[in-house]
Amino acid sequence: MKELRPYLRLLGRRRLWLLAGGGLMLLTAAANFGLLALSGWFITATALAGLALAAGAGMQLDIYTPGAGIRLFAVGRAVSRYAERLINHEAVFRILADLRVWLFRHLLPLDTATLAGLRNGDLLNRLTADIDALDHLYLRVLGPVAVAGLGLLGGLAFLAWLSPAVALTIGLVLVPVTLMAGWLTARHARKAAGELGELGGRLREHLVGDLQAQAELHVFGAVRRHLQKIKALDHRRLRAQQRLAVIQALAQGLVLAGMLATLWLALQVGIGQVQQELVSGPVLVAILLAIFALGELVMPLPQAFLLMGKVRWSASRLTELADTPPAVTAPPQPAAAPPDNRLAFRNVSFRYRSNQPACLEELDLCLEPGERVAVLGPSGSGKSTLLRLALREADPAQGSVLLGGTDLRRLDPAVPHDRMSWLSQRTTLFAGSIAMNLRLGAPAADETALWRVLEAVRLADVVDQLPRKLESWLGEGGTGLSGGQARRLALARVLLKPAPILLLDEPTEGLDHATEQAVLQDMEPWLRGRSLLIIAHDRHRLPRVDRRLVLRGGRLHTEDPTPWRRDP
Repeated sequence: MKELRPYLRLLGRRRLWLLAGGGLMLLTAAANFGLLALSGWFITATALAGLALAAGAGMQLDIYTPGAGIRLFAVGRAVSRYAERLINHEAVFRILADLRVWLFRHLLPLDTATLAGLRNGDLLNRLTADIDALDHLYLRVLGPVAVAGLGLLGGLAFLAWLSPAVALTIGLVLVPVTLMAGWLTARHARKAAGELGELGGRLREHLVGDLQAQAELHVFGAVRRHLQKIKALDHRRLRAQQRLAVIQALAQGLVLAGMLATLWLALQVGIGQVQQELVSGPVLVAILLAIFALGELVMPLPQAFLLMGKVRWSASRLTELADTPPAVTAPPQPAAAPPDNRLAFRNVSFRYRSNQPACLEELDLCLEPGERVAVLGPSGSGKSTLLRLALREADPAQGSVLLGGTDLRRLDPAVPHDRMSWLSQRTTLFAGSIAMNLRLGAPAADETALWRVLEAVRLADVVDQLPRKLESWLGEGGTGLSGGQARRLALARVLLKPAPILLLDEPTEGLDHATEQAVLQDMEPWLRGRSLLIIAHDRHRLPRVDRRLVLRGGRLHTEDPTPWRRDP
């Protein structure tokens, strides 16, 4: 059960809700037990009293007290069941919220390279299906098992008071059969549940990937081949579901057979006790109907043990994801934030893998406050890596990156993140309004500031033509804007953030020449007084800078008179 320990601790945070919900579940089971037992006794006693009166015998029967008890149990069962649904579902929603927050707290420290190594479909499956599977942990597994255990103990104690022999019969038959069914289910279902979860994750991964790449699949004529792969996965998943259904059906059949055997044996023992006048006929009927109530407690147990396999498998996957180590960690005792914003690289070397050549080697660079430096170079030369090191998305293998004279490894990661604004190669926009996407950079920015920065990137006219202006909704990844417009919106967000250091990675990538030159000119007021480290392939795709350097062979060189790339 070690896979569930972190999640049991999360459940402990909501223990008051869970105790209230579990108490209501137990109260509902007790009301159901009392209703069946008392109803059986009352109906039988009334029938016997009627027969006695018809035969001319005198007999007295209090119908008011048991009638009131039946009404109490009936109304109490309905009320407690309704309250239990409210309490338990509220508890589960709160637990799922706690679980999502817990998982995201573990994911947020991960750097972009580590997150990029996770497959999108697999990550989505863990964030959705695996988290959703854990809502069964209390509601379908722990709760029913606990209530069944306590309910059986309480029910057997009550029946032992009525008839010890019948209670012993129930304890010797129904309890062992139920335990055996649960053990067999848990033993055989975990492997099948893990296979089902694995196939479901792979199927979701293929569906997400194929939907994202549907244009390429059509262009290269690969649609039919991928559909066949998805169909084969779906058939395998269906077979795994069928195996689980068979296991559950056999386990429930075993429990049902045990309950019927218990009922038959209890009837045989009870008839003998009635003949010996140890118990009355109405009491025997009450005992038999009480066995049905106990059966309702144990019938959900095979499904609970079946779900336990899926829950444990999902829990192990989420724990594996949460335990993914970040590439960089905060120091135990962070140094004080430096007073100035001088950014310096000192003898920096970096490689992504130990068996690969260094993409940066003994590199030195100093960016003074307010200075603008451009780094040029071909793809794969290490330009983007330079910006990642500046943000401490990774640590150099050798040398150090300094902010205000303090090594970034000695600072709280929030310090460089607060002082730097980064435009990465990948344009990231969220499903939300244009204003919301912009305010990620400056939450307190008013509409005037938003329109000003949109004008700087030549998007104000585009947004002004939209029906809801700044509140116009963008889809995931900026759906609703062209690639160039999405890139400019991301640039506007970076400019809007009041950070003293700007890190721009190909800010005008994907723009035509006229728009590019207009954006580079209009963004000048937003660059004034700020340090700028910008990387590009082409010197003509730059704003005004103080220095232009070329990154070749992992080292920085003063730009050659003859450019490495022929000017257009």
